[in-house]
Amino acid sequence: MFCKYVCLVLLSVPVSYCANILAIVPTATYSHHIAYAPLWKALSLRGHNVTLVTTHPMDNHQLTNLTELNINWASQLIPNVSNSAEFKVTMWNFHSLLNTATNLICDRLLYSDIGQKLLDKSSHFDLVLVENVCPELLGFAEMYNCPKILIATMSLSSIFSSILGDFAHPISHPEFVLAFQGQLNFRERVISTMVTWYLYYTFLYVIFPKKQKTLQKYFNNTSTIPELIRDTDMLFLNVNPNIHGPRAIGPATITVGGNREDLSPEPIPKDIKKFLDDAKDGCILVSLGSTIKSSLIDKVLLKSIIDTLREVPYKVLWKFETKITNIPKNVKTAKWLPQQKILNHPNLKLFVSQGGLQSVEEGIYGEVPFVIIPFIADQFQNARMLENKGVAIVLDKNNLNKHVLKSAILKVMNDPKYTERVKKVKQLILDEPMSGLEKAVWWTEYVIRNKGAKHLRNPAADIPLYQYFLLDVIGFFLLIVILIVTALLLALKKIYKLFWRFRHEKLKSQ
Repeated sequence: MFCKYVCLVLLSVPVSYCANILAIVPTATYSHHIAYAPLWKALSLRGHNVTLVTTHPMDNHQLTNLTELNINWASQLIPNVSNSAEFKVTMWNFHSLLNTATNLICDRLLYSDIGQKLLDKSSHFDLVLVENVCPELLGFAEMYNCPKILIATMSLSSIFSSILGDFAHPISHPEFVLAFQGQLNFRERVISTMVTWYLYYTFLYVIFPKKQKTLQKYFNNTSTIPELIRDTDMLFLNVNPNIHGPRAIGPATITVGGNREDLSPEPIPKDIKKFLDDAKDGCILVSLGSTIKSSLIDKVLLKSIIDTLREVPYKVLWKFETKITNIPKNVKTAKWLPQQKILNHPNLKLFVSQGGLQSVEEGIYGEVPFVIIPFIADQFQNARMLENKGVAIVLDKNNLNKHVLKSAILKVMNDPKYTERVKKVKQLILDEPMSGLEKAVWWTEYVIRNKGAKHLRNPAADIPLYQYFLLDVIGFFLLIVILIVTALLLALKKIYKLFWRFRHEKLKSQ
C-alpha cells in the first residue's frame, strides 16, 4: 500500500549512499508502469540517480535525479486483444504470445541507440531492476557486475517461483492465467495441474531458449536464463496476501502490492468533477483498462453495454477512446480518465472493470465494489478472488446481454454489503507495519548497501525437484518396506514348505 505523504516521510530519513540505479520496464502497457512509478519517484527523491527505460515516461521535470529513456515505440509491437472475434487469447497461448512481443521489444531495444549506449559500459550502475517478462535483460547486471532485482507487476508463472525456491503448488496457487482461486474442485485441480505442467514445458523448451539467443547475441553471456533468474538478489512481487491470499515465499521475495493511493498532483478536470458532483444518486465508472480498448471490443458486447447503461438510473463515466454517436444521455465518455481520483470521489459507487490488478487495487482503496468482465491473463483469477471476497459480481463476456449486466449493476448498487466488504478488505491492507512502497524502497537500499542479498536466498532454490519433493527419501523407505515385505513373504513361504514337509513325513510315518 502507499501511505499519504510517503515521499515526505522517505525524504526525512537520511541517505548514507546515493547509488546509480538502472530500471527496465519494457512492457508496452500503462498498468505495468504505474505499478512501480512511485518507487522510481521515491528513490530519485532520496538522492539516487535512477535511469528508467520505459514506454510511458512520467515526464516529471521536478525529479532531477530521474532520467527516462523513452521506448514508446514498443506499443506498436503489442497485438490488439480488445476484440475477441479477431484475436483469441487463451490460458494456453497467453505466455507464448507475450513472449513473441517481448522478444521483439528486447531485440529492438538492445539494437537501438538506447540499448547500445547501455551496452558500451560507458556508465556505471550499482543496481539493476528488470521486469520479469524480459529476464534476458538481467544480462545488464552481469555486465555491470552489480546486484539485480527482478520485479513483477502481477503474479508470476509458477516456473519463476520454482526457480527462486518459492514453489507454487498448482492446487493452492494455480497459474494466474486460470480463473481458479480458493478451494478447487476435482475438475479444476486436474486442469490446474495440466496447465502448470504444460507451462513448465513451454518455458523450458520454447520461451527460455528464444530468450537465450538474445542474451548470447547482445551480452555474450554463457549463463542460461534459469541461472540468471536463480541468481537474482531479490524479487519484488506486486501482490498482497489480503487480496491474493497467503503464499509460501522466502525472505528474498518481497510482496509490495496492495492499495494504489493517488499521489499525483493533477486535479480531476472541471467538466468531469461537475458531472460527479451532480450525481447525487451515485455514479458508475466503466473502464476496461489500458490494454482492452472499449472502442475495439466485439460489436455485440458493445451494444449490450450501451443498451444497459441507457436503462440504469445513474450517471455513468466511461473511458471510451473514440467518439460515439449513440451515447445515452446519462453517460459521459472521455478518451482518458484520472481513474484513481474518480474512484476516490464520494459519489462514485460502482466500478465496471476488466479486473486488471492495478484497477482492482485502485477500486479497493476508493472503497468501490465491482462488476467485472474479464478478458485476458490474470483478470479471470482476479475476478474470482474478488467474487470470493464478496466485493464483486463476475460476468462472462461471451454470454453477456443487457438483462444480465443490468441485473448485476442494480444488485451491487443497491446492496450495501458489497461496499462494506470492500471497506473491510481495505482495512486489512492498511493494517500493516509498512506500505508496499516503503518496503520496496527499504529493500532496494538494503541490496545496494550490502552489495547484494544472496545470503537471503531461499535454500529451496538449490534443491533438485526430486529432493524437494522427497522422492529419493520416499523411494528409500518404499524400498525398505518392499524388502521387509519380500523377506516376510519368503520366510512365510519357507515356513509353509517346512510345515507341509513335516506334515507329510508325519503322515508317511503313520
